[in-house]
Amino acid sequence: MTPANRLSLSPNRHLPSYRLAGTQRCLAALLGVLLSAGPLVAHGLCPGELERSKDTRQRIDQEWPLRSSGEEVTQYIQKLGVRLARYSTGGDTIPWRFFVVRNLSPNAFSIGAGTVYVTEGAITFAQNESELAAIIAHELGHELAGHFCRQATYSGSPGLFDIFSAAPSPQLQEVGAGSVRQTIDPAKEEQADQIAISILQAAGYSPLALLQVARRLPSGGEKHLLDPRRIQSLERILDGYRDFPALPDSEDFKEVRRELMR
Repeated sequence: MTPANRLSLSPNRHLPSYRLAGTQRCLAALLGVLLSAGPLVAHGLCPGELERSKDTRQRIDQEWPLRSSGEEVTQYIQKLGVRLARYSTGGDTIPWRFFVVRNLSPNAFSIGAGTVYVTEGAITFAQNESELAAIIAHELGHELAGHFCRQATYSGSPGLFDIFSAAPSPQLQEVGAGSVRQTIDPAKEEQADQIAISILQAAGYSPLALLQVARRLPSGGEKHLLDPRRIQSLERILDGYRDFPALPDSEDFKEVRRELMR
């Protein structure tokens, strides 16, 4: 974890009430995800997950421009990510680490073992803190759903490893940079969304922020965030949250976003 920092997320934010129908759908979806996820072991990780994550992280450290752990923006993302993880089932058993990539494209991705990367572009793209929380919660969802429990078994993969499936499929898409690539499975993206909605609801952020982000992504944006089927799925799941009240942005979010946009 990064050291204690000067930034603080408001600990006593008032949690709004939720409509029963939307809550029941969310809990039912989350239960299905948890039942389908792979078995977890000590520290909430699967066998071999930590080693694969370390290998990927070494490549990222060598190839990608990252902000240091001591910078305010990294400390803020670390604190926001850990706060969100506290509201998840099993999140307290994972050693979460959050990093900020110096890249203007709106993107975020996880590599297993609780390691999550968020680009500067994702922070500035978020119009409010709820949207940034939604982006991060989606990545937490991949980890919590057990999507890093299996390494690719086919030899024809052009990437580092396939975190979502054991065989190539026309429905899967590759994203990444340099030698680090991941395969995107729409079904797993929907699972991550379902968990993200539960996290956002428990933490007091509007689950609708996840749909707002997906709708606003520009054409040609990150494929794991921009998918018509995913938007339709979110619209269906979030139908009961239309009147969800918005939370005010924290001063920390405003300060970090303002700094990045200078």
